[in-house]
Amino acid sequence: MVESEVYVFARLAAPGLGDLVQRNIAFALLRRAYPEAAITVVTGRSLAARFGEFFARHSYATAVLPCPDPGEQDADGWARFTERLAIGGAQVCFVDPDSRGLGAAEARQAGIPVRLGLPGPGVRVGDLTHPLRLPRPVFGLPDLFDHASALAGALGLPGRLRAHEVVPALPRSGTPPPRLVAGTPRIAVHPGGARHWNRRWPLGSYAELCRLVVRHTGATCYLLGDRSERDDLLRLAAAVTGAQQGARVEVVTDTSLDATANLLAAMDLLVGNDSSLAHVAAAVRTPTVVVYGPTGTEFLWTRVYPHHTAVSLRYPCQAATNPAEDVSVRVCAHGCPLSYTSPDGPYPRCLTDLAVERVWAAVARRLGETGARRIEVLS
Repeated sequence: MVESEVYVFARLAAPGLGDLVQRNIAFALLRRAYPEAAITVVTGRSLAARFGEFFARHSYATAVLPCPDPGEQDADGWARFTERLAIGGAQVCFVDPDSRGLGAAEARQAGIPVRLGLPGPGVRVGDLTHPLRLPRPVFGLPDLFDHASALAGALGLPGRLRAHEVVPALPRSGTPPPRLVAGTPRIAVHPGGARHWNRRWPLGSYAELCRLVVRHTGATCYLLGDRSERDDLLRLAAAVTGAQQGARVEVVTDTSLDATANLLAAMDLLVGNDSSLAHVAAAVRTPTVVVYGPTGTEFLWTRVYPHHTAVSLRYPCQAATNPAEDVSVRVCAHGCPLSYTSPDGPYPRCLTDLAVERVWAAVARRLGETGARRIEVLS
């Protein structure tokens, strides 16, 4: 039988763009296993609408099938969706490990014959036809390479996965970015990120870092962010140009994901917080230096992002993880503030204690490696 449609159950709660970019790993593996099939992501209506550009232009999935959002109390809507699921005709279903209330049991009830996913709470005998078997984790908890290896094994893909080849290239148009300034190196800087959980290195530290970068390398700094971060970026630009004569600083906000990805692809390095642009940069093969604050996610992509450098003080409380929609239960040893309020702080201790010199050392090392690669290519 030729599989004509593969469902991916991904009813996620409060994901960010970076979370979806990482899902391309699973989508690409499914595409390898079923090259002729339509790959349909089954996800909440709100997520499907919010990230429509990603699904339409930058995903290895073929289509999106909206379902009720997690926590949505709509019995009639859920009944209509389950009827649609039963007549969908999918032959294969992969259950995302973070899917909420839509899993192997629902795939079985819908009559989908091949069901892949992780065994766990609520998964009964017979719900999964192809359970994923995670290898012994290297970092104490499974990382993205462990999950990719388990899925590849369940799919029966030939050969052995290599960690540095796991992340697929981000689908994009390749249109040249319009805001490039002559001269190299080009450094993208992303001092922003989600506000509900403050993972931002202080803006003043970014200003000092940019001044060091400009002074020692003559780089052009491209300050990236969304519309809500524009005031912060303009303040950062003024702090750099006001203190460093001749500094070239470009503020880039409110661009499409495609334009942002193309801009990042033209950069020699991205320096930023633990946020979506770090994952986009990795998917367009741009080296990154990422500052980690109060999240326990540093280990997750260490092996699959070969040009990635993490900078962190690794305080014990930085290992804590919480669901994105319930960060309020997080426990911090220093009693740090939870959300981002302004560039004047307050910031978490794990970020205010992180010296600029430590981040600059990582940036200088990465730029040296990038320059060596550029010389090798030109020769």
